Amino acid sequence: MELMFKSDFYRNKAFRLEEKKDNNHTVYDAFFLLINGIDKVDLDNLCQFIMDYYSDKELTLKEAYAITQGKSIPEKLSCDEATRKVVYMLAIHCIESGFHLGNHTILDGKINTSSWLSHSLFESILCGQLAETIGLDSKKAKILGLLHDIGRKQTHDFSHTIRGYEMLVDQGWESEAVACLTHSFLAGGRCSSNEQAEPGFYVDEDGSPHFDVGAKKDDVTLFLEKYPYTDYDLILNIADLMATDKGIVSPLDRIIDIASRRKSFDPTNRGFFLAELINHLNSFRMRMQRKNPNSLIKVRASRDVSLEELNKLFVEASTKFFEVYRELYPEEEKSKKII
Repeated sequence: MELMFKSDFYRNKAFRLEEKKDNNHTVYDAFFLLINGIDKVDLDNLCQFIMDYYSDKELTLKEAYAITQGKSIPEKLSCDEATRKVVYMLAIHCIESGFHLGNHTILDGKINTSSWLSHSLFESILCGQLAETIGLDSKKAKILGLLHDIGRKQTHDFSHTIRGYEMLVDQGWESEAVACLTHSFLAGGRCSSNEQAEPGFYVDEDGSPHFDVGAKKDDVTLFLEKYPYTDYDLILNIADLMATDKGIVSPLDRIIDIASRRKSFDPTNRGFFLAELINHLNSFRMRMQRKNPNSLIKVRASRDVSLEELNKLFVEASTKFFEVYRELYPEEEKSKKII
């Protein structure tokens, strides 16, 4: 799919690569930005949790929904920072209890229309954990995890990446907006993803990615060729391949989950994607273990390495990575306190 900005305004913002100033936003600000404008049917479980928590306020469902939209209820509850924190933690409690934020489903109950919000919350938790393991700002990572898929408010096709960028720029969240563009592409590779390769993309006999001379490149391809990935982008890449709408799983289980909902993968970039993912998982695992990743021999999707071999290496990399992650964050240690 060709990913193009709606106008030169967004294109110029993206291609101006100077570091954007971090805003003084909180995780709670990001969560309320995420759920702003979400239909009540997609937040009815969260609203029930709010009503139960504030039972002494005797909130109605309509009033609880208004709180999720940042509105105070006169003489009952002010939607101040303390309340926003409680609502955010109730959302975490909701998904960790096995519920989506809402009950509404489509396609004969096969798809819960708030499931992408659950995915974003789990990804945020994981981003914070991964950042913590290598000494980065876990709050910043959590915010990026929350907002990476915000473009799904407009569309659930792959253009949600570029639409999300534009939405966050419009809201004044420029330093966070880039996460929408980077989270689906490993280390800046436009075709290093689970999506179809762009026309003209190929991998040479040594496993290096290229585009045919004169190949037309979309805006995101051009952006990724210039943008220097940070550790936060890398964390998003990994977290997006571990966070489902039901919890955090191994990269292998996540890839299997994604494959179950698709007819087939694009063979053009499948090997390249797996090789990049293997390298990222192995390198990050070493960093989590306080070891030097420079000692690793990188895997390449060269023509003398079969897809079967890459699959085996991926299974091994995923297993080792998830074992180290679970040693640091055992599954039974989910947040039990609401606040």
